[in-house]
Amino acid sequence: MQKRFSPGRATDRARYPARTPSRQASPPVATAPAPTPDELAVCARQAGLDIPDRALPPLAAYLERLLRWNSVMNLVGARDWREALTNLVGDSFHLAAFLDGLPLPAEPLCWDLGSGAGLPGIPLRMIWQRGDYWLVEAREKRALFLSQTLHSLRLPRTHVYRGRAEAFFAGQARGADCVISRAFMPPRPLLDLLAPRLAPGGLVVLLLNEADDDLPPVWELVAEQTYAVRRLSGDRRATAAPAGERRRFRAVRLREAGPCSAPSPARPCTEEIS
Repeated sequence: MQKRFSPGRATDRARYPARTPSRQASPPVATAPAPTPDELAVCARQAGLDIPDRALPPLAAYLERLLRWNSVMNLVGARDWREALTNLVGDSFHLAAFLDGLPLPAEPLCWDLGSGAGLPGIPLRMIWQRGDYWLVEAREKRALFLSQTLHSLRLPRTHVYRGRAEAFFAGQARGADCVISRAFMPPRPLLDLLAPRLAPGGLVVLLLNEADDDLPPVWELVAEQTYAVRRLSGDRRATAAPAGERRRFRAVRLREAGPCSAPSPARPCTEEIS
């Protein structure tokens, strides 16, 4: 039986029969003050993050829930909401702008593999809500966290599947327009896994700490973006991450079949944000 959780449509439930997840006897209790939207806005500006006002209340609720569950499940390494915002959640808002610049359909089918604590997907869907977005997570407790968080936030057309990625692929009626991966597996085996599971022209978006320039010959680079990570110091001022840490998005796709596998003459779009 397929295993999935989603606050989505009835048609989703028909396609993917649900199994009731096990429940904790009581939810984790709060261990630290929750951020207010105003505090988030100040912190985001200090960290150089462009977060729309409409996303501040749901983001505050997500960070409060993340840290509350983190106290019993070890979801992330962040110790407080400021660290979580600047070191983890910030990627999602950079990613939203990156996705808007990619050649995607107006209503893309997106898969987020190994979603864990909902990063980058849950904050991303607060501001980037095109198409259907699936959070795929094999670990039951993390999938339960994702399901309950989505139920609370009511993010549109955003769903959770609990199970292995291969089982999820088997239940899909068509290939993905966009697959997002943040440390799900190394790039080369991931691309091998996804090659037969993409829609024509489908993209794989990799979130990387370092560039992996050694793409298999059947893949081509469509776009990439690098950006500096800013964190808050002890006095809450924004500083560069240790050793000038930079992160990178890379969007790649399969080359069109042809008589040869020579690289495309078109240059990919590259951008660097300081």
